Amino acid sequence: MPDHDAALDQLIVRLKTRAADPERRADVIVDAFSASARTMDLGSLLGMGRSVAGSLNQLLGEIRTTGMPSPQSRATADAVAAAMGTPANPTLAAPATPGDVDAVEAELGGRLPTALRRAYLEVADGGFGPGAGLLPLSAALAIYRDYRAESPGPRRSSWPAVLLPLTEREPGHYCVEVPGGRVLDWDPEDLREHSSEAAWQRSFSEVAATAEAWLTAWVGSRTQAEETADMLARSQVEEARRSRAAIAAMTPEQRAKMGLPEIGWERVVWGGIGLDEGEPGG
Repeated sequence: MPDHDAALDQLIVRLKTRAADPERRADVIVDAFSASARTMDLGSLLGMGRSVAGSLNQLLGEIRTTGMPSPQSRATADAVAAAMGTPANPTLAAPATPGDVDAVEAELGGRLPTALRRAYLEVADGGFGPGAGLLPLSAALAIYRDYRAESPGPRRSSWPAVLLPLTEREPGHYCVEVPGGRVLDWDPEDLREHSSEAAWQRSFSEVAATAEAWLTAWVGSRTQAEETADMLARSQVEEARRSRAAIAAMTPEQRAKMGLPEIGWERVVWGGIGLDEGEPGG
């Protein structure tokens, strides 16, 4: 047990470190514009869409007629761009209170897994973790109550009494069993109103045997943005390799027409993507 306690302490330290970084505290960073849209009813959402579309059309019209947007249109476009590039919650939430945890445990009739409990009480009340981050406990409890009152699944299905939604993962959630501790991925994408009970059960799949294992795997993982950046970098390198092979097959005269020096042209190719000559794979 002492070894396990030390490992759990270390996990909490690592979670705090990653959660403190706004660019890494979740796999998917929700921007302020999207977060605002999520809180709107359908009428408000449609109204916002019309407003943005109208502003865009006005800006494009001004560019077509005068060659440049008006200061007002530019300011509107800059404000929208800023909202879409700004994290919705740049400041990490305060830790949950024991009362927040007690309310969830009383509702579900069991104790939250220790690692998850400590993460909420010692790191933050949501906003960090897999997907778009753990839900605040009050939000998780509200979703649970809604699902218990009216199942989001097929007719005659019931939301499991032991399953607490933890994160929003479109179109479903990561959830934790309370008690029990397994973490499940609920994916309703293939469900229909008249889907069978078997299909309803198949929409839940285990992703981790324990919440501790789930959080440990996440804290050592890369964000979606980091993965995308790596993919783009690999793509650039492959393109540079193809270009180098094609240019190597050219005559000196052909390279000269491209403005490439005969000595050191490879350095120019690699330098164009910020790499040293021959760095990736020689």
